[in-house]
Amino acid sequence: MISFHRESDYNNLHLDNIPQEFWKYVPDCKGKKVFVKPNLVCPPTAWDIASTTRVEVTSLVIEYLMSNGANDIVVGDCGFKDQWEHTIKISGYDKLPKRYGVQLVGLQEGSRFHDFTLHRLPEGSYMSLFGAKLSHTMLGCDFVINVPKLKVHNMALVTGAIKNMMGTMAQKGSMHPRGSSDILHKRLRDFYFLMRDRVGACIMDGIVGSEYAEQCGIPKPANVLIFSDDMWTMDVAATKILGISPESVGYLKYIKDTEKSSFDDIEVPEDLVLSFERPVSYK
Repeated sequence: MISFHRESDYNNLHLDNIPQEFWKYVPDCKGKKVFVKPNLVCPPTAWDIASTTRVEVTSLVIEYLMSNGANDIVVGDCGFKDQWEHTIKISGYDKLPKRYGVQLVGLQEGSRFHDFTLHRLPEGSYMSLFGAKLSHTMLGCDFVINVPKLKVHNMALVTGAIKNMMGTMAQKGSMHPRGSSDILHKRLRDFYFLMRDRVGACIMDGIVGSEYAEQCGIPKPANVLIFSDDMWTMDVAATKILGISPESVGYLKYIKDTEKSSFDDIEVPEDLVLSFERPVSYK
């Protein structure tokens, strides 16, 4: 399932402005504990405003969950080491606990650095990644709402819902040993199958995306929020919006071939398809 909401102004993100149809496939959250996973990889700056999920989008998700009876909401990520406090303050996420009563958690901050448990894929089902150490904080929730950012990526070509969930694992650098893009694509394929049943829904911040790079890239408006109940579906749609063929994105192709799916089944309205500049360093 994939749906789109056209919006060009973060200040317009209020529940009353979003059609109920957009949220149709969000799991029932009444009485549930929900983990909300934005992209908070690094502090936004004057020269890097499109790397992280805007707090207005995450606030919209929180408001939806609260209005539908969620019992407990945890917002968390694992960004750059020793930059968590700086990131949440500059991005405005530090105000969320007081505003909504949610928990805001740096998944590898302080004593939580060791709060991870290894979860494995079945023998013979993976290409390169047999498992990953996943955050106890995330695992303690009933399901995840994944809130990624629309961006290109120097190693993966695109970064979306699947790669965003790397922020819930320990030692995420192990996904691309020796800077290998080939290994990264195989491990993103495996990581998708490891995380698929934990992610209840995805809402992507595509109002302003990032071209040229995933960090310190050039901001480019795409004027859209994207919803999907599946990470691969979302990433295929996002790739098409970026103006990139999904066939050229290794991990998307690996998943397609495993699932015997088709990129053609995921339709994106023509007016949403743009042409984002690829990373200069991508090979």
